[in-house]
Amino acid sequence: MEIQREDLNYILQEAQLEKLEKLYKKIDNEFGVTILSNPSSQTLLVPVKDPISGGEFYAGEVLVTSTIVEVNKNKGWSMVQDENDQLSLYIATLDAVFENKEFKDDIIKLCKKTKKQIQEKKNILNKKVNSTRVSFDLMEG
Repeated sequence: MEIQREDLNYILQEAQLEKLEKLYKKIDNEFGVTILSNPSSQTLLVPVKDPISGGEFYAGEVLVTSTIVEVNKNKGWSMVQDENDQLSLYIATLDAVFENKEFKDDIIKLCKKTKKQIQEKKNILNKKVNSTRVSFDLMEG
């Protein structure tokens, strides 16, 4: 299970905020974090492709928070769901130092643990959905 930099925004949104904050403080103490663009909320249109007709349309809007930071001359960016300034700042900071050898292992370890938790949640949800499946063979008279 290899973690790429582009995976950070998706995976780390589900990480425990306390663990992200701990890493953020460690990075800030080591290099200092410069906020280039303060966390700001905005809405994005969600494009959807109709699987039957192939047509495209917008299903609605999503509220997101985005941040841009600079750490040790490396820029980091994040975009998280909902209005969440802290989460956005922490993830942008981790994005900026992802290639730094000192922090990369900690970030990857957190991502792998979080990814495992995401998969476990999906499995539980899938079991619940599958338990509601109707067997039409049994309904025949």
